[in-house]
Amino acid sequence: MFESDQENLIVKLPYGFRDVFPTECRERKVIVDIIGQQFRQWGYGEVKTPAVEYTKNISTGAGDSWSHKLINFFDIDGSLVSLRADMTIPIARLVGMRIKRPQLPVRFCYFANSFRQSALQEGVKRVYSQAGLELIGTDSFTADVEILTILNKVLRVLGFKQYKIGLGQLQIIEGLCEWLGLGPKDSRFLKESLVKKNFVLISEFLEGVDKSKTDLFMSLIKPQQDLNFLKKVLARINISRADKGLAYLERVYRVLEELGFGPNLLIDLSILREFDYYSGLLFEVYSALTTDLIGNGGRYDGLIRKFGMGVAATGFALDLDMLHKSMDSSILAPFMKDFKLLLGGSRSDYAAFVKLSEKVREKGINVELYEGKIEDIGPQAQLREAGLAAVMSGDLSRVTVIQAQDGNRTEMTTQDFLKYLDGTNKT
Repeated sequence: MFESDQENLIVKLPYGFRDVFPTECRERKVIVDIIGQQFRQWGYGEVKTPAVEYTKNISTGAGDSWSHKLINFFDIDGSLVSLRADMTIPIARLVGMRIKRPQLPVRFCYFANSFRQSALQEGVKRVYSQAGLELIGTDSFTADVEILTILNKVLRVLGFKQYKIGLGQLQIIEGLCEWLGLGPKDSRFLKESLVKKNFVLISEFLEGVDKSKTDLFMSLIKPQQDLNFLKKVLARINISRADKGLAYLERVYRVLEELGFGPNLLIDLSILREFDYYSGLLFEVYSALTTDLIGNGGRYDGLIRKFGMGVAATGFALDLDMLHKSMDSSILAPFMKDFKLLLGGSRSDYAAFVKLSEKVREKGINVELYEGKIEDIGPQAQLREAGLAAVMSGDLSRVTVIQAQDGNRTEMTTQDFLKYLDGTNKT
């Protein structure tokens, strides 16, 4: 691999990180632009926070199980700092530090990378590219309806048809723990098992707690297409906390149904997140084209209080890697119309050569100046996803135009070439 035996470096990346090439970067930029437009249309302003924060802050509300997932190091002054593991906690810190109560509610969005420690295992990533938003300062169900409406609209504009948003409710699960007679330790064990989706362990655990209630609990945490089964069963159980959670969930669900999002919703009480800061409604986003989650979110009414101001909040994050992976590439094609020309030939008058390339760029065409062997310019144009290659004569008066797709060549004057490009850029 090495062309020299001297000064060889490590030609690999730390595990969990990867390089991204131009085509993927362009496609992700299109996705970000589409999402950003939707966010702006609803009045969300983009914020940026530092990638590094004090570990004590960044771990606030994340839960004990998250301490080993932070990437930590010592700052120059000896302080323990960490890379952010999500954007919700840094934005909660920002609101606590920068926002005054009269400014509420505030609507923030972000496009950022977060970093999480993981086991040394091939294929497990440690950087998460996310697009998300936070609506801070209202405990009304309308806030949850708003963010779920935006989430649905983003997915539909991006061309998703076979997606589902699973809705869960923490208060219902806590009510069911009360119905099962579980203490704090057993309740936590049950919740952690739900986060891990370890349904076999949950069933075995409940068999030991109260065998007569096991089947009913397991049926309640199965995904349901509507609320009817859940309402019928919880009415029999009659636990006030669960009833309150159900009433909130139904209120949000019914409005979303009226807005036309019913076919993309399901009820799934097994939805819980690793982060302890979630306090009520929770949701996850699924696509038929990937087994991984493409997004999640929920209400976190107690988190910002830890940074000085007791205000309610809700939000969601989309995983840009998973979003990109689960999209049909044909959806992105209309947004990637940029035409590219690979321009080569004589460099005897390089200033004139550059000026000619500028004339082409003025037509809205991207021009890459070719540095390789002229005989290879056709295949290189195809490799570089350029529609055309062009080889200039020594005096720049004539051009050989090469179609990247089939290699067909046409000779013409430079003046005719510039006219020809006008038509090419309109197709």
